[in-house]
Amino acid sequence: MDLPLLRYALEFSDVGLRIEISLVVLSLCFIVFLIFQKLLPNLLFGEDSEFAGYIYNAMGIVYSLVFAFVTVLVWQNYNGVSDAIAKEASTLNNMYRLFSAFPPEIEQKGRDALRVYTKTVIEDEWPLLSKDQFSIKAYQELLKIDSIVIHIQPQNAGQSNAHLQMLRLASEATELRRSRVYNARFALASPAWLGLLSSSLIFLFFSCLFKMKSAKTHLVLILFLGLTIVGVLYFLVLFIHPFLGPMALGPDPLINLLKISWSY
Repeated sequence: MDLPLLRYALEFSDVGLRIEISLVVLSLCFIVFLIFQKLLPNLLFGEDSEFAGYIYNAMGIVYSLVFAFVTVLVWQNYNGVSDAIAKEASTLNNMYRLFSAFPPEIEQKGRDALRVYTKTVIEDEWPLLSKDQFSIKAYQELLKIDSIVIHIQPQNAGQSNAHLQMLRLASEATELRRSRVYNARFALASPAWLGLLSSSLIFLFFSCLFKMKSAKTHLVLILFLGLTIVGVLYFLVLFIHPFLGPMALGPDPLINLLKISWSY
């Protein structure tokens, strides 16, 4: 499921994204603070502040555990996609080298197909990944590589062994590409993301309900609490989509194949 507002937020730079999150979160907190402190003072925790503090501490512990769990899931998803891209490039490179075990015409045909496929992924498919889409053209080029590998006719035992290895690598390349395309989406579904965001705001809003002697001290405490939550939200948003935002994964491993590994 798409998240238009989150996509819009991720169009900013890393500094701009942090400022944007800070402005939204702190503005909401201070608005709620003014509403309760000035317009609804009867709803504030007065003599019951001590007991409300116990509940607030418990809320903080539960919230931190949930947030840590979600953050780990997002981080693991991001690292998983990053590893898949590196493995995909390594697999394509192994196929490129292994084509040298076959006759020159097959070697040239196979290597040319790998170059075309890799270039198509970089130029045509990579921009689509940020939109949760993939390139039909890139998929067709991959099918051409599979066809070349499948129709190889080994002439001796060495080529037969190389062919078996090539079939395995072609299957791995297909699976790694599928993993990259499948994970080109937000790591959290809309209900989970909205639930986490609403929990963060509830936790912050609860801090506005205490009645303190100094409004200045109260505002400073809310400010630091808000900035702390902004920090963890910022980290979460940075890695929420592997191909979108300031930390978007690029096709560098594939570019290195064309510019370095396959230029010799």
